[in-house]
Amino acid sequence: MIGKITTGSSGRRLVRYLFGPGKANEHTDQRVITSGLVLGGEALAGGNLSKQQIADLGAGLNEAHELFGTDPKGGHILHLSLSLPPDDRNLSDDQWGEIANVAMTALGFESDGVQPGAWVAVGHGTSVSGNQHVHIAASLVRIDGGRVNTWQSKKVLSGVCAEIETTYDLTVVEGRAGRGMPGMSRAELERTTREQRAEPPRVTLARIVRKASVASKDEAEFVRRLRGSGVLIRPRFETGGQDTVVGYSVALKAKDGELPVWFGGGKLARDLTLPSVRRSWDQSPENVGPAIAEWRATKAVAPGREAILGGPNEWHQAVADAERSVERLMAIPASDLATWRGAARETAGVFAAWSRRFEGDSPGPMAHASDALARSAQHRPDEPPPSREAVRELRGVAMRVAQSELNNDSPVVWAMLIDQLGRTLRAIGDAHEVRGEVEMAMALGGRLSDELRELHDRFGTSTSRQLVPGEKLYEDRQADAIREMVARQPAHHHHHGPPSHDRGFGR
Repeated sequence: MIGKITTGSSGRRLVRYLFGPGKANEHTDQRVITSGLVLGGEALAGGNLSKQQIADLGAGLNEAHELFGTDPKGGHILHLSLSLPPDDRNLSDDQWGEIANVAMTALGFESDGVQPGAWVAVGHGTSVSGNQHVHIAASLVRIDGGRVNTWQSKKVLSGVCAEIETTYDLTVVEGRAGRGMPGMSRAELERTTREQRAEPPRVTLARIVRKASVASKDEAEFVRRLRGSGVLIRPRFETGGQDTVVGYSVALKAKDGELPVWFGGGKLARDLTLPSVRRSWDQSPENVGPAIAEWRATKAVAPGREAILGGPNEWHQAVADAERSVERLMAIPASDLATWRGAARETAGVFAAWSRRFEGDSPGPMAHASDALARSAQHRPDEPPPSREAVRELRGVAMRVAQSELNNDSPVVWAMLIDQLGRTLRAIGDAHEVRGEVEMAMALGGRLSDELRELHDRFGTSTSRQLVPGEKLYEDRQADAIREMVARQPAHHHHHGPPSHDRGFGR
């Protein structure tokens, strides 16, 4: 959410503008969202105000200034706009009303112990750029003639926006501190359009990195999985040597001759910094050397689990693991924030792995689920790590989803897996609701649950070839292996039966 404050000298002129057509006729459905008590509050809420009511609103904003003569420097009228990125979720008028009251209270217009200043929140259609937003016109002169203290108002507003972003599960603007997700800069959005990508590279990269981090058991495997995903990756070594990696950056391969744009882990999400992802891996001393070797190399030094394809039976194991995990989560109290955020992170990794394989570069319900869960997973630097015991099965699910073979029965098992992951998502949402985090709980339900239900139904009526047309099925791979084996054997040798692929991944 972006907040912008300007000041002026006429409440009447500002209100006329807000209820007028706008500079590019973008103002439609102009309406009062809410207002300060001195302007009638709920009595004015809604649209279709008469010219007289609009004039009265403007006069009400000027009244204290004209009555007492108080004239703050820069003007006695404050104009606050609060806007969302074009691709952020829509908010209802009730939610915008709540947000307006939070903002005006924080800015001192509704403070305890002093008389209020008059204000009104006005909504209308989206901006020319497609941004949903609300305007607030306010008097900097209180109804007793005193001035509203605007010292450090921009800093206060930034804190309010950060709180609103977390509470309402909104995109966090660039550079915002706290527990939310990093936001998109204007340059990123413009480049996304120019390169005709489905989403900003930062969003795609976050999902790829989350998939790799959750599916890996150690740091060396993480590096190999990232390279195998086709992203560019480079380590940041400790100053003065190449023996200790303290961070990393990733980038998508650029299009149309442009240079790649690199993002450090912390620019993707707080839980994707190298210290954060390391908390979930085996950090035994014997794993340090192989990790350094992989970071220094340009291709895999010693391929591991990520190079092994599992048979179709591994999907059944993924279902069983997901079921055990959600049953264990049911016993975790909602107050155990670290465990619930850990569960959200691991489940986001499962959906990220599935999305990359099933949806590719066209993000759909699986990507949406991963992104919503990733927001739930964000933590502050001083929070303890989650219990590995409580969420250990989900890492195995992510690995199996990333690299299990398919056959014609796979969609039926996928539907079963969606059922269990849907239970996990609902359990995480319920924990948010118990803690009073209603907006986050709603973000993990509603439309997202409907999307996953539709996906479940689609799995029940489709074949693997229809769902993942570019991927060879298990039987095809078996047939290729047999043909290759026969081609290598002398003509008088005969091979009976296919080779066994049912070896699983191990732990």
